[in-house]
Amino acid sequence: MAGKHLVLIGAGMTGRGQVAQLAHEDGWSLTLVDRDKALVDVLRRAGAYTVRLLGEPTREVRISGYQVLHVDETEALAAAVTRADLVVTSVLEPNLPAVGETLSRALEPRLAERTPRPLNVVAAENMSDSSTVLAGHVRRQLDGADRSALDARIGFPNSMIARVVPVAGDPLFILTEAFSEWTADRQAAIGPPPALAGLEWVDNQAARLQRKLFIHNAGHAVCGYLGWLRGHRLIDRAARDPEVMAAIVQATSEAGEAISQEHGFDRQIIRAYEENLRSRLVVDALPDDIRRVIRQPLRKLGRDERLLGPLRLCERHGLPSTGLCRGIAAVLACRMPGDAQFEQMAAAVGAVGPVAALIDLVGYRPSPAAAAAIEEAWAELSPDAGAAP
Repeated sequence: MAGKHLVLIGAGMTGRGQVAQLAHEDGWSLTLVDRDKALVDVLRRAGAYTVRLLGEPTREVRISGYQVLHVDETEALAAAVTRADLVVTSVLEPNLPAVGETLSRALEPRLAERTPRPLNVVAAENMSDSSTVLAGHVRRQLDGADRSALDARIGFPNSMIARVVPVAGDPLFILTEAFSEWTADRQAAIGPPPALAGLEWVDNQAARLQRKLFIHNAGHAVCGYLGWLRGHRLIDRAARDPEVMAAIVQATSEAGEAISQEHGFDRQIIRAYEENLRSRLVVDALPDDIRRVIRQPLRKLGRDERLLGPLRLCERHGLPSTGLCRGIAAVLACRMPGDAQFEQMAAAVGAVGPVAALIDLVGYRPSPAAAAAIEEAWAELSPDAGAAP
């Protein structure tokens, strides 16, 4: 494994606290890239940072020997991408268009090589089809010849990544859970997928993504939105609230049953996956701000996202979904002043009510039973319920 080189675009919490940590321990050399000049300067001056992994036992990993670049250092970034064996992004969905522009420039020398060398770019974002989305942004920046070379030489395998990495007060010391899950679609890779311990190349990426998104992310979402409504500001404190935990158990159990029926997962394996999430949520040594979990509520109410996605599976298989409907109602009831998506959602709910707003905002009409459950839960949870149409 010596000599393998990874370029990480997005040196934030997940990037450095999971992707870089796994690659460093597996012997890869690293180039860290970020647009935050202050962070780049700190990482460059220090030459190392530490990741503390909370588990049994807790351990610390010192990550050093990396190169760190600002996104504007175009020549150095192009050189790093040219020698890379794998490129990974960890930037959050709204930043993917800018990354596509940056990456298109950085790929030009590699695309111009006479002897083609395949490269895979994995967007390790908390969303569906993130690498496919990134590929679209890159292609839009290229002309016909480079687009053809991109399609032939550069793979964009979709990915799923899971680990709680809260925002750190000290950029040189990251506190995270030891649990890590990271998969990428082997079938979308170009050339032999590079081996990296902790990155699992799978042939059922869609199923693995749904398992993670519809159980792990759904449980976090229910904990976050319902916890916020009950006055909690940290995930572990919300998870220790019996009412919140009961809602998490119900929603993830419903999602787990739907996932089992849709993809044929062994139900015992899915139950263990659900229970693993619940046990991790209550760990108080990892203070996770609920605001991090509940931001971008409209994206998280997407048709294929963490709450409507499993609800749709439940409807397809004729399964109960009351817990998931309560989670959706909690999203629609939440308010966070100053957040544009929350303000848009609040205006829509205030104008037409929760279910009609859901239809207008995300284009999904729940079944009559689910609609009734969402309305009932919203009326209980929302401080605005009395004023709704």
